Amino acid sequence: MRIGVRLWELASRASPTRDLRDAAMPFLEDLHAVVGHHVQLGVLEDDEVLFIERLSNPGAVINVTRIAGRLPLHASSSGLVLLANASADLQDRILRRPLTSYTANTISDPKTLRTVLAEIRRTGVAVCPGFIHDDALGIAVPLKDSAGGVAAALSVIVPCADNPMAHIPALQAAAHGIRRELGRPLVPAPPER
Repeated sequence: MRIGVRLWELASRASPTRDLRDAAMPFLEDLHAVVGHHVQLGVLEDDEVLFIERLSNPGAVINVTRIAGRLPLHASSSGLVLLANASADLQDRILRRPLTSYTANTISDPKTLRTVLAEIRRTGVAVCPGFIHDDALGIAVPLKDSAGGVAAALSVIVPCADNPMAHIPALQAAAHGIRRELGRPLVPAPPER
């Protein structure tokens, strides 16, 4: 058990996502208070979305993601935002593979997926009703870095009955706040003992 805790400690200190997560936490907490269900932050890792943070409430709608969990890019709102803004090579690689369906709503047709990715680039929002679970609606927006590239995806998971348009302004405001925070000079960490 001691080795596991020590490895976790070292990995947490060395993680390139630590600054992103630290800058995002106050905004994630505020968004979580507004949404009342799940709020999560995902980054592109290889050919998947890796979730680096998730806030949830007891009794919230079902959500299969976990911190340090992964999902295919085509199947979740966060993954679709990341895939829509990824390189053409990565998009082509994903579109050439068989696309797993989790529900009848999961996009598994490459032509349809290509159309959806173009719409996400145009609108800046992915809305995925019942893509992973029939009862859950994923809504995600890109979190841009200072150069204008997409560094992460910020998403909420709410009941399918919710109106997605009601959550988009709060998601966009949180993403804007995180981007602003990431642009500030970092305060040096205290020396380790």
